[in-house]
Amino acid sequence: MAQATCSSCGTSWPAGYQFCGRCGSSMQVSEPLPFIPPPPMTPPPVSGGLLFDDAPGAQISYPDASVVRFVVLRGPVLEGTAFDLPEGRVHIGRTGELAMSADSLMAPRHAAIERFGEQVKIDDIAGPGGCFLRIREPTTVLSGEVIFAGEQYLLVRSGQDIPTDPASAYAPPETFGTPLPAPRLHVTQLLAGGLPGRVVSTDRDQLTIGREGCDLSFPQDRFLSGRHLRIDLLTDGGLKLTDVGSLNGTFVRITQAPLALNRGDEILVGSTLLRLEIRPAAEA
Repeated sequence: MAQATCSSCGTSWPAGYQFCGRCGSSMQVSEPLPFIPPPPMTPPPVSGGLLFDDAPGAQISYPDASVVRFVVLRGPVLEGTAFDLPEGRVHIGRTGELAMSADSLMAPRHAAIERFGEQVKIDDIAGPGGCFLRIREPTTVLSGEVIFAGEQYLLVRSGQDIPTDPASAYAPPETFGTPLPAPRLHVTQLLAGGLPGRVVSTDRDQLTIGREGCDLSFPQDRFLSGRHLRIDLLTDGGLKLTDVGSLNGTFVRITQAPLALNRGDEILVGSTLLRLEIRPAAEA
């Protein structure tokens, strides 16, 4: 008769016994379980800049690691100086987070800049001189706005908005002088301290400004092109500014904030000219 040996005490018993008669241990020999390898360890899936957490279907978004900064083009701050823009809100001014103490025309906190990812906007312009944005295409402005070209600040107005002083009660009944004109376009140069400088008026619907050969020329301005910009009077009394291919551009004062800024935009803050550079994460 076939025998089976107890694995615990070594006593032999007939093969049909289920338990050892001496120690009571089981006489059944179990088959070894097949080996199942553990699942491979893989990092969490990444798709389109989204990382997935432990909760099913939950997604956590992280902003791109872009490089966003202002670079100085000209002014009292060293040309080529770069100011990196952190995420969130910072101030630009003589004592702001983006401090440019050498620019005496800047207020301590001249304007606020907000950034999220590659989105940048200018907000809360508190500096008395304001901020100016370089135009990329013909742009409509209201009569009475201030523009900047070369080194000139210019007040542009349609004829209907030119102030006229009422006749004095003490003026003699007859005086000599050229009759008051009826201009359609009027431009006044603004000097330091807000004093008026050169003035030009025209009864036409178009006026040109540049370094030479224009309705209003500034031969000593090294930053003006020969024919720099053109102003056209619109039927509704507004004015259209067209940069006619100048090298250094034409700027309009920012009157509505917040204003979104785009890659390559140039802004004038105080007397410092800045260009916004945005390098996406893929290019960084």
